[in-house]
Amino acid sequence: MRGYLNYYSFTHNYPKVASSLEFILKTSCAKLLAAKFKLRSVTEVIKRYGKDLKGSDRTGILKPSYKMNVWDFKSNPKDRIKTLFASYISASTLDSLQCTKCGSTERVEMHHVRKLSDLNPKLSEVDRIMAKRMRKQIPLCRACHLDHHKNHKPWGKKAKKNK
Repeated sequence: MRGYLNYYSFTHNYPKVASSLEFILKTSCAKLLAAKFKLRSVTEVIKRYGKDLKGSDRTGILKPSYKMNVWDFKSNPKDRIKTLFASYISASTLDSLQCTKCGSTERVEMHHVRKLSDLNPKLSEVDRIMAKRMRKQIPLCRACHLDHHKNHKPWGKKAKKNK
C-alpha cells in the first residue's frame, strides 16, 4: 500500500486514490481471511479482527493519510524545475555529464547509434571513442554533436547503394 501511495502522492486526486486503495486492499484482505479461516462472510472477519484487521500480533492494515501535497516529489526537484523555464538545459547537463570529445559541460546531449557495427572508427573521432568504449551512446556537447552529424552521414552511403 505504501508503494502505491508514494507513487500517487502528488496527483491532483490523491485523497480519492488513497481511499479507494484502502477500501480495495482491506476488502480483499478480509475476503482472504474469510476463506482461510472458513468464516462465512467479511462481516464475521471484521467482528473477529476489528475494522483494521489486526491479528494476534496487533499489526493491522496501514491507515493512509488523505492530506494532499502536490509538490511532494520523492526526488530532488530543484535541478529539474530549471528545465521548465530554460530550453537550453538538458537532463544530461543536470546530471553533470561532460562532453566526451572536448570536456565541456555546457549543453550536453546524448549521441546514440543503433548498432555498434554501424560505427566506423576510421572516419570519425566520435565513432573511434564509441568503438573503443564499446558504447552505443556517449555524452557530447551541442557543438560537437552538430559537428559530428554535419561531417558524418552514414545514411548517405546506404541511400546511394539502394539506387
